[in-house]
Amino acid sequence: MTSTNNPKAFPLNLPEGDAELLLDELQTRLREGRRLFAEVGQILAEIESRGVRDLYGYNSVAAFYEHVARVPRAEAQRVTGRALALNSRRARDGTTIDPVAPLTGESASTGALAEAGIDRIVTVMKRLPDHLDADERLEAEKGLVELAGVARPRDVTMAGTDLLARHDPDGKPKDDPEPKRQRSEFWLRQKRTGRWDMRGNLDPETGARLNALLVPRAYPAPGEVADDRAPAERRGDAFAEIVDLAEAGPDIPAPRQTAEQVTEEPQPAQPSEEPASRPKPSQMPPQGRQSPYRGSEGVQKATAAERSRNVAHLRPPRWWARLSRPRSGNATQPQKPLTA
Repeated sequence: MTSTNNPKAFPLNLPEGDAELLLDELQTRLREGRRLFAEVGQILAEIESRGVRDLYGYNSVAAFYEHVARVPRAEAQRVTGRALALNSRRARDGTTIDPVAPLTGESASTGALAEAGIDRIVTVMKRLPDHLDADERLEAEKGLVELAGVARPRDVTMAGTDLLARHDPDGKPKDDPEPKRQRSEFWLRQKRTGRWDMRGNLDPETGARLNALLVPRAYPAPGEVADDRAPAERRGDAFAEIVDLAEAGPDIPAPRQTAEQVTEEPQPAQPSEEPASRPKPSQMPPQGRQSPYRGSEGVQKATAAERSRNVAHLRPPRWWARLSRPRSGNATQPQKPLTA
């Protein structure tokens, strides 16, 4: 059976069997497209000279091209950066800004250079040392332009590397930044559910000390009853036990208060009938996990009220207390801030 699917005619109606003609037509279209794209760069440079904000209300020519051409932001920045590097433009004060690679811009306007080769040449021209005069820079750029017209971008990169090695063997000095001092950080916030979320970044010494306190208290509870807590739950119970031990310690520090807070927010007076001496704990709390899983029948888990004993007066004031105080010269009372 003979197939009736006939091949469609070529869109350009070129004769079949002529490979040289196809190649010539392809190169012609590529050259024409590159030439038109170079004209797009010239238009973008002129828009930059006249002021893209005054003309179209955009903050930069890259943002303008991104919306007009409907391209990604990275591509818009590459296109506009290439356009400003190849074409001269005027500054706001009227002075003329010379292009970084003038010979490359002239050759690109004819469609002889591809965009990748142009970017390689512009990168090399920006890295050339300042002690080269104009003639030496033009001679170096001329060699790269001639190579980019017949070679691949990787060949232009290799030639540019050799060029920089000859004119600037030492390279630009790199600034050695001072080592940044890393301090311990800790974040604690309360969720809408009432639970607390915390995370932090501790120095090696503090992290090792905290880990030494958590590890022995986070072991599964021995005994006949199986410990069904997950490892994270055991660590949470161990951290809660460490908080209990720190809170029950006799040397718990008071929160820092500034002189302004002390004068404007005095603490309430103590009652006259106060016992002469408070009973001190006879011994330190036992070092070990005091939970129902350890087999101690008389020890129960501390409630929230017991955990907050003797520390209610140590709570710092609200964060908006300083903002809600009336200022001098303002007779009206400030509005109370919204709180959760």
